[in-house]
Amino acid sequence: MSMKKKLLTLLVFALLGGLGVSGCKTMDFIKADVLFTQEKYKEVIPLLEAYVAENPESVRERSKLGFAYLKTGRIDDAITTFEKTLVIVPGEPYSTLYLGLAYLNKEEYDKAIATWQGYKDTERPLVEAEVKRLTTLVLIAESQRAAKAAIANEKKMRARTLDDTSIAVCYYKDLSPNEELRGFEKGLSAMVISDLSKIKSLTVVERIRMQALLQEMKLGQTGIVDPKTAPQIGRLIGAENLVVGTLSGEILVATTLASTNTRSIKGTATVTIDKASFFEIPKSIVLDTAKIMRIKLTAEEISAIGKPHTKSYGAAIHYGMALDAMDAGNWENAQNLFAQALQADPQFELAKRGLEGCPGAGSASMGQLADMTSSQLAGMAGGAIATAMDSQGEADIEAEETAAGGGGGGGGGGGH
Repeated sequence: MSMKKKLLTLLVFALLGGLGVSGCKTMDFIKADVLFTQEKYKEVIPLLEAYVAENPESVRERSKLGFAYLKTGRIDDAITTFEKTLVIVPGEPYSTLYLGLAYLNKEEYDKAIATWQGYKDTERPLVEAEVKRLTTLVLIAESQRAAKAAIANEKKMRARTLDDTSIAVCYYKDLSPNEELRGFEKGLSAMVISDLSKIKSLTVVERIRMQALLQEMKLGQTGIVDPKTAPQIGRLIGAENLVVGTLSGEILVATTLASTNTRSIKGTATVTIDKASFFEIPKSIVLDTAKIMRIKLTAEEISAIGKPHTKSYGAAIHYGMALDAMDAGNWENAQNLFAQALQADPQFELAKRGLEGCPGAGSASMGQLADMTSSQLAGMAGGAIATAMDSQGEADIEAEETAAGGGGGGGGGGGH
């Protein structure tokens, strides 16, 4: 057996092991394991189907069956099988990982993204880290596709009525004389989106989706939308409410809530906050927005919104600059800026998530993502997961050898 297959086999057994399998000493069960290890997926499917039929609660074999379906192109069967596995054990890492990939193969991007956003496997950090980066890449690619489709079908979209609870946030325009708040524009938007998402009655558009639309409309560099053009943006992004505004002075924040359905202004609000208290701006914007929309916030929502994202102005500026770099596809620069934001404030959760989800220097570029077909996108993701699996397997073997005293010998080859 090749080293790559050996590592993959060990990791697969580790991922699926310990979940309990009755009657595992039968010849068919052993044969199924051998065939699965040899990647003879078509041959193993009947054996696994028979076993699962007799043992419907077997998460291990059901997960392997889903993987075999996926590898042989039976995507619908793979999805059904993984979904049933996750009913038995919610959040089970192996099924969550490959269910996301199955959705991606079927071009159900939103489901793939949502599935991977819920993926957690602290025992395999290299795989978990790769999935976070892949989720960002898929979200960017899908957002670009959706933006192109929305613009191409704009006439058809004019007649639709949007849900009153849908809301999107545009970048606040820096009107200060020296553009001293330029680095705060995108960071502020991300903080407001995060806080609006804490209001359970609202459906909030993700920042990356808004960014893709602005870029497609050639507004990507400034990202500035005014109340007059807001209804067009709202129609294309699918949001009835659009938050737009300006920043100036020390610090004067002007917020406007525009309606897509009525093409009118629902309300405005202004607040002046000194620079030392900049961290209160997102809360102020969200509370003003909720007031204009006549939303009665719960005590829990008010408490969540009131927690500052960061009290470090330097961290906030670096975070905004990191978003700018990421939107331009400068992955390495974005990673460095996210890291600088975290260095200034290690508790800055948005910066932490930004760093974890930021693609690496070797990832596909913005242009490549825009040109990828669905099959190419799925292939890229599948390849990245396989590489992460191999790396995790190597790291696990190295850790085992180190724990055993580092005695090389034949220790790593035992078992399967």
